Amino acid sequence: MCDNVSDYVIGLDLSCNNLKGELHPNSTIFQLRHLQQLNLAFNLFFPSSLHDGIGDLVNLTHLNVSNSYLSGNIPSTISHLSKLISLNPLTWKKLIHNATNLRDLYLDYVDLSLITESSLSMLKNLSSSLVSLSLRSTELQGNLSSDVLSLPNLQKLDLSYNYDLIGQLPKSNWSMPLRYLDLSSTSFSGEIPYSIAQLKSLTHLYLQECNLDGTIPLSLWNLTQLTYLDLSENKLVGPIPNEITKHSKLSHVDLGSNMLSGTIPHWCYNLPSLLVLRLSNNHLTDFIGEFTTYSLHYLGLSNNNLHGHFPNSIFELQNLAGLDLSSTNLSGVVDFNQFSIFNILQSLNLSHNNFLSINIDSKVESISSPYLAWLDLSFSNINSFPKFLARLPNLQSLDLSNNNIHGKIPKWFHKLLNSSEYIYYIDLSFNKLQGDLPVPPYRIQYFLLSNNKFTGDISSSFCNASSLEVLNLAHNKLTGMIPQCLGTLPSLSVLDLQMNNLYGSIPTNFSKQNRFETIKLNGNQLEGPLPHSLAHCKKLEVLDLGNNIIDDVFPNWLGILPELQVLSLRSNKLYGTITCSSTKHPFLS
Repeated sequence: MCDNVSDYVIGLDLSCNNLKGELHPNSTIFQLRHLQQLNLAFNLFFPSSLHDGIGDLVNLTHLNVSNSYLSGNIPSTISHLSKLISLNPLTWKKLIHNATNLRDLYLDYVDLSLITESSLSMLKNLSSSLVSLSLRSTELQGNLSSDVLSLPNLQKLDLSYNYDLIGQLPKSNWSMPLRYLDLSSTSFSGEIPYSIAQLKSLTHLYLQECNLDGTIPLSLWNLTQLTYLDLSENKLVGPIPNEITKHSKLSHVDLGSNMLSGTIPHWCYNLPSLLVLRLSNNHLTDFIGEFTTYSLHYLGLSNNNLHGHFPNSIFELQNLAGLDLSSTNLSGVVDFNQFSIFNILQSLNLSHNNFLSINIDSKVESISSPYLAWLDLSFSNINSFPKFLARLPNLQSLDLSNNNIHGKIPKWFHKLLNSSEYIYYIDLSFNKLQGDLPVPPYRIQYFLLSNNKFTGDISSSFCNASSLEVLNLAHNKLTGMIPQCLGTLPSLSVLDLQMNNLYGSIPTNFSKQNRFETIKLNGNQLEGPLPHSLAHCKKLEVLDLGNNIIDDVFPNWLGILPELQVLSLRSNKLYGTITCSSTKHPFLS
């Protein structure tokens, strides 16, 4: 951008250009003395530092070098930039002392871990012209004075994801123009003060994952401009206030993972602007009422002490993209065909409702949304394999465990696995499935089929699942040999094949860079010596090879494994002397 009169370059935007290498001191950038705006964000200048020449650009009002991977110290010449209006990111003390016209300070993701608590307190001395302050994920630590929330013109404050940052919300003297406040994932503690009602302009309030306690003040619900409210993952107690202003604009409410009690307040069912409501993981009681507003996109009420029948009005919420009613003690019978009303559904969790019977007609395609990616129907009294799964091209996570599904896995499901590009989690364990094992798709990370009646061998096609992290085929009727490749899968941390009829040898080629933490092969017919490549499993915590026919000298060399806690070799043909070569003795069986 050039000045219309003088033709001097006054603006230079090189952001997101994949620039790499050193930002050289002789760069002509530092010779553009009339430059007012400079944007170098989202490039790769590592390991270059910001040169002293930046101080020569005394006309700079806007500087953005965020996510540019600049390293080293910020030069002291930065203090020359007294005209800065917007900055992202720069220095600390020199900046606060010299940038008297500063309106916006963004240092997101800059390492400020060396900032001492005394220097941190300087924030309260920032310019009275400051409008926006964002120090997100900067590793700030120490006690932050509540005076920062009293800056007279502050409209936005984001200190989120500074886990060791301590503080408390002010009892009075709030920054009255404040519109956006994010203290999530910090160590702020204490109660939410009644005085928060002073923030008449507040639209976004994020206080999740702090150490807040006490009750939710009734005054909070009188903030008529508030649209986003997240108080989740704290220690809040007591009931959710039932009174709310008639002019409320609340669209997102997350009070999950607290210790809230009482009933679900009536405004949750009829607030016309509400798009997201999450009250999961609390101590709420009574039944779920009937909804009279149909704006909801996400509803999460899981893990409460609720009871009663499945509310029919949920099937009127045609805009639902996410529904989580797991562990809510619901009862009665639900015809799964009713869920076909949801055309944009992306996630559905009805699990752990032991008194609720979900009627699935295996011949009916009862889900019309092609966007469904996360489905959990575990512990749901299902007795047939849902045919509608064949129509879910975007499926990522499927949990049908702990049901009464019996028979063979249908051919169309095998075809779905072979063609899927997205599935990473499958849990079919604790059912009555039989026949051959399905072959996991190559991108699968969790493949759990334990406690069924599968027969046959483990196909060598399992070798193609290079992303596998957990493989559990335990308590089936599998035969054949264990594919050698299972010892070389780079991400596999849990291998559980116990209580089958497998024979042959244990894989002999455990790689040096493996990630195994648990290996359970007990209760089979494995024979031969123990492979010495097990010594490569440096992260191994549990090794259970009991109840096989392994014939070998007792493997004292396993004592070199630094993390081993449980070792079971019982009921084999081991001989020799047991010696303890490690100061950390595992539980030995």
